Amino acid sequence: MFSRHEGKVFVDLSAELNDESDWKPGILRNLSHYIDVSSLAYEPIAGLLAIGTSHGSIHIFGSPGVDIRLEVSERTKVKLLQFSPSALKLLCVDDHERLHIWDLTSPGRPKLQKITNSRHPINALSLSPSHTHAFIALSNGEVKTYDLLCAWYSPYTIPNQWSLYEEKMSATGMPGFNEPGSQMPFDVVVHPRDLNMIFIVYGGGVVLYNLTEQKVLRTFELILPPGAPGGAGYNSPDLMTHRRPSVTAFAIHPAGHFFATGHVDGSIAFWALDDEDKPLIVRTLDEVDVHVVDAAKLDEVMSSPDKSTPMDREPIFKLAWSGYSNSTDPRGGDTTLTILGGTNANESPGVTVILFPAFNPTEVPNSLETQHTLPPQVRRAMKQSLDPKDAHIYYTKGIIQDFFLLPKESPHFSGTFDPTAIILVYDSARDARATEAYQFPPPSFVSPSPPPAETNPVEADTQADPVTDNAASSGENEDKDPLADELADTLLSMVLTDDDPKQLQLPTSLWSGVAGGTLYTLDKHAFESLMNQDETNNVHGFPLRGGVAWVEDTEQQMKLMKVQPNRVLITYHRDLIVRFQDLTAKLLVSSETSPLTSSFPNPIPHLAIDLTPVLSEPAIATRTSPRFFDEARIQYVQLATECLECGIVLQTGEVVIYRLDHGEASSTSQTVLEDKELIGLSHIVPQTGHKYRPAFMFMSGRGPMSAFALSDIGFLASAYDDGSLFIVDMRGPRVILRDTSGTKEEHRSLFHGPEANPVVSLTWTVTGTSVDHTPRILLIAVRASSATTIHTVLRSQTGAWSIKTPPEKTEAAPHPLPGGSIVINTKGYPCRADRNGLTVSLTPPTDPSEFKRSIWITAGSKGARCVADVTGEKLGRTEWGSKIGKVEQVEVIRKNAATVLVAYTDRRQAVVYSLPFLEHLHTLQMVQTSAELLSTDGTGDYIEWVRHLPSGLINLAKYGTLFDIRRSAPYASPDVILADETRTVPPQPQPVSIGPASVLSSWWGIITSNTMTGEQIDTLLAGPDRPVPQSYQRPKPHAIGEGPGSSTSINSAANNARYIASSASSAANGLYNRLGAAMAERGEMLGQLQESFDSLEQGSRKMLAQTKTMAAQQTAKGWFGF
Repeated sequence: MFSRHEGKVFVDLSAELNDESDWKPGILRNLSHYIDVSSLAYEPIAGLLAIGTSHGSIHIFGSPGVDIRLEVSERTKVKLLQFSPSALKLLCVDDHERLHIWDLTSPGRPKLQKITNSRHPINALSLSPSHTHAFIALSNGEVKTYDLLCAWYSPYTIPNQWSLYEEKMSATGMPGFNEPGSQMPFDVVVHPRDLNMIFIVYGGGVVLYNLTEQKVLRTFELILPPGAPGGAGYNSPDLMTHRRPSVTAFAIHPAGHFFATGHVDGSIAFWALDDEDKPLIVRTLDEVDVHVVDAAKLDEVMSSPDKSTPMDREPIFKLAWSGYSNSTDPRGGDTTLTILGGTNANESPGVTVILFPAFNPTEVPNSLETQHTLPPQVRRAMKQSLDPKDAHIYYTKGIIQDFFLLPKESPHFSGTFDPTAIILVYDSARDARATEAYQFPPPSFVSPSPPPAETNPVEADTQADPVTDNAASSGENEDKDPLADELADTLLSMVLTDDDPKQLQLPTSLWSGVAGGTLYTLDKHAFESLMNQDETNNVHGFPLRGGVAWVEDTEQQMKLMKVQPNRVLITYHRDLIVRFQDLTAKLLVSSETSPLTSSFPNPIPHLAIDLTPVLSEPAIATRTSPRFFDEARIQYVQLATECLECGIVLQTGEVVIYRLDHGEASSTSQTVLEDKELIGLSHIVPQTGHKYRPAFMFMSGRGPMSAFALSDIGFLASAYDDGSLFIVDMRGPRVILRDTSGTKEEHRSLFHGPEANPVVSLTWTVTGTSVDHTPRILLIAVRASSATTIHTVLRSQTGAWSIKTPPEKTEAAPHPLPGGSIVINTKGYPCRADRNGLTVSLTPPTDPSEFKRSIWITAGSKGARCVADVTGEKLGRTEWGSKIGKVEQVEVIRKNAATVLVAYTDRRQAVVYSLPFLEHLHTLQMVQTSAELLSTDGTGDYIEWVRHLPSGLINLAKYGTLFDIRRSAPYASPDVILADETRTVPPQPQPVSIGPASVLSSWWGIITSNTMTGEQIDTLLAGPDRPVPQSYQRPKPHAIGEGPGSSTSINSAANNARYIASSASSAANGLYNRLGAAMAERGEMLGQLQESFDSLEQGSRKMLAQTKTMAAQQTAKGWFGF
């Protein structure tokens, strides 16, 4: 089809896409964002991370492409999650108290091996890497053992030891027992160096239990005497009574000779295993010896007439005690204690990490002194090792719900030995959680300048610089404004220093707080410029390496992936961070012999932009309200696809421009710009390893933006809800246009009063108009009334840029859509304001016949138009009609040398029109999941955002296309193998002496037991007739002495002797164990049968009720004549 205008020919550009077979909408892949993490687990040997969610899904992450989703029956909340390194299984306890077990050794998706119901709520699940049994603590006080190989409960059960203890104490006349919750266990911890001993943590205290002898070795209970402040302080109403603060957390020192218990009053008690009568220290985060009565302080409080309220201190929710592999002493070197809770209610949320010195007693106790009591020199050495050297707080923007340490390679010590990362899970929005990861331990712990010894551990993290303190105390600063001091201190605390832990790059599925994003298609040069990372860049990754993944090319489509364009997905987050992801199809090219080497989408961490340093800049903070930083939110992000400048628009109307940092030297002081709306930011140095650097901020003070456009040749345009329009030359930067013709003051109506006429669409282009065919740099500004202004950018002989006056005027389609203004040439390519366009505008052809014609496409909510040369004759026109629904956005799509206009509706229909004559070609039905606007590109691909309604955050992004023809197969879930046949479990750490290792007569402590192997523990718990599956092969450990904290003092002869004794004991009790196993199996079968009967009964009742309801309805219909 042809149309002639002024002697020129406009050809139909859509002929190659006229056939309906050319189109096929489809979803390529779902990109999830998990904002409901409820539990975590990590397997350091395999390098696998698992998360459980409150909606009953479990996700396993490993090496690139390894992302497996498992479902819990009835989609109930995942309460507990654990890996078994010895059996390579994943265990999960849901909110219905069911134990799920998946086998990770099977190829592909893990196989669900067993679901076991529990008659009592499960409070804790504990496993050891050295054997294949799980300890399960129940709400009735029992601790049961579960055989992971046989998938049933073993006969070995530990009764409620705290109930027996309280009964014993009550019989002696001791008051105050049988407190609520004291008999309920909430944790079971295997002794890190002796498999024969376990700690059972009850609400009332801790029990040290010997498995072989089936007896309690020690019972630890914290009792505060009258007058001791405890965690509540001296203003506690029950200060003058005996108090037993409930235990809420537990952690044991890596040496295995003392441990810590957290309590409900925010205090932490440290105990030696050999002394159950008196703790070593009881402290809070800021006070020591809170279990001791200070007579002077007590008299002062009691005599004071002003009674203040008790300290509102959080309970200690979780503890983790970590040792490190950088010490040659088998007892370990410096340790860290990670603490969740214990802070005052008015303090910022965070996780506290305390650095303790090494436990290294130099004196050897006399053997006569160690028969019944802990020697004083040993107690003194233990207390010295609990004197903090340093502290750090991992702050978060919400209340922390949990933390999780990731060990480097050892699964022993409850997974806390030699950690390299910490994961924080905190509340981010309504019914949503955020997940962040940081390097661990804090870098300041290994720096040569620790804080003074007398500084409290929490205060050490925020202490001021001595140089600053001295300057502040000098006379020249006596007249300094206190408000300015406070502001300076606040901004200083927000600056990231080298001593702060670096944030680690989590899998993209765990990126939290996603508020929106945009999909971009880039040419090869621009894409390579983005991906080019300097060798000096050091962006911290995440230690996941488990499994391998590849995509099967079943339909021979893999070769087509290499010709797909480069795509980048930019997302912006609630924490003011902009992140980039590579969505290029060639990332999926793989095979079984050449597995995936990159995730899809693949994060690009060196491009991440954090707005925090910019918004905390004093020049900005002094021009905004005190709540500006806390309430700042990103509205959208725009990328100039050629020059790669990035504009970040805030919801309050400010825009920050970032440019790629090419290493040029810049001034360290802020540049003062001429225009009041501009603030120079080039002096701010980007974080190490990041490529984007702030250039300037534009603050018009006009409120929220209605439209924004960034060109590739150094110009930006911003329009505001009040009708104003600004144009900025970013080379200065310099404001070259302030247009207020659309504001309320300029549009007063006699009947309706002042009304604003905001700009809803801004388009940069290089083309001519029907009035002036010379190609020039144009900004097409379309207002809500459809009145359109065409601003021409001119360059003077001196090189200065200005705006031509008066501007040209025209009319757009009625009720214009945002982004509904597009300019293309007569071949269907966009007329962009890029380098080529700039060259054409600066050196236009001298012959007017060589001027290129253009087509302006303008779309509104009712229809669309095509106009020749922006202001010329109409080439085509269409009305949407009501059958397709409401048109929300339009996109010009080019494929197969054809160009069409696609209108996307609220019914998820893509309506295709020809160009430039706007004839209807096709109506395509897409899959609709949400009502959010699509993020589309010019190739027909799109992102559909699915928002979590309570929080307003994105929890799912659907990557789709309008051309799902011979393309979808490589995007399917990859084939995965998790098991590694070459994996080895490190040896079980052996007991270490309390005394120096060089002393032959080392003292091992009062509490000792016959050290047992994992196989012996399995035999003890399961009985001698355990039917171990033939397919199971116990992972071979390294040689003894290679693991952390191993000891060569225990020789193989002693182990053999203990094994013979244990075998003899097992033989003597063989009949009892076989009978117990049979009874347990019979009881489990009867329980499952009873559950089946219950389910059948409930189904029958529902069927009967439905039958009665249907009969009643039929009777009513017959009665009323229906």
